[in-house]
Amino acid sequence: MFNIPIMLLDAGSESNLFSPDQFAGYAVTAVITIFNVLLVFIVIRFFAYKKILKLIHDRQDALDTELESARKSREEAQAVVDSSKQTIDEAKRKASEIMEEAKTNADRQSKAVISQANEEAQHIIERAEEDAARMKRNAFETMKDDITDLSVQIAGHIIGDAISREQLQKSAAKHTEEILDQEVAKSE
Repeated sequence: MFNIPIMLLDAGSESNLFSPDQFAGYAVTAVITIFNVLLVFIVIRFFAYKKILKLIHDRQDALDTELESARKSREEAQAVVDSSKQTIDEAKRKASEIMEEAKTNADRQSKAVISQANEEAQHIIERAEEDAARMKRNAFETMKDDITDLSVQIAGHIIGDAISREQLQKSAAKHTEEILDQEVAKSE
C-alpha cells in the first residue's frame, strides 16, 4: 500500500528526531494535551467559571466603591480646603477691621489726651498769670506803702514840722498811687 522508501526503513532502526516513531509520539502527546486542555476548560467552565466571574465582578464593584469613596473624600477635602480658605480670609478681614478700629480708637484717645493736656496747660498758664498778677499787685502795694513811708520820712526831715505828718502821708500816698498806677498800666 504505502511505498515507503527503503532508506527510511533503514533509518527506522536508528532513532532520530524526525523518525516516524518520534512523529507518532509527538502526535499522541499533542492529542493528549489538547484533550487535557479541553477537559480542564470544561471542568473550569462548569465548576469555577461562575465563581471566577463572581470574584471578578465583586473585585470590580469593590474597586468602583473605593474609587467613588476616594472621589467623595477628595470632594470633601476640597470643600474643607475651600472652607478653610474662606475662614482664613474672613479672619484676615476681621483682623484688618480690628486693627483699623484699634488705630481709630488710639487716634481718638491720643487726640483726647492731647486736648486734655492742652486744656490743663492752659489752666496752669492762666493760674500762673493770675498768681503773677496778684504777686505783682502785692509787690506794688508793699512797695507803695514803703515808698509812702520813705517819702514821709524824707519830707519830714527836709520840711520839718511845717506840715503835719498825716498830711504828708496822704499827699505821698496819693502821688505814689498815681505814679504806680501809671507804671502798672505801662507794664501791662
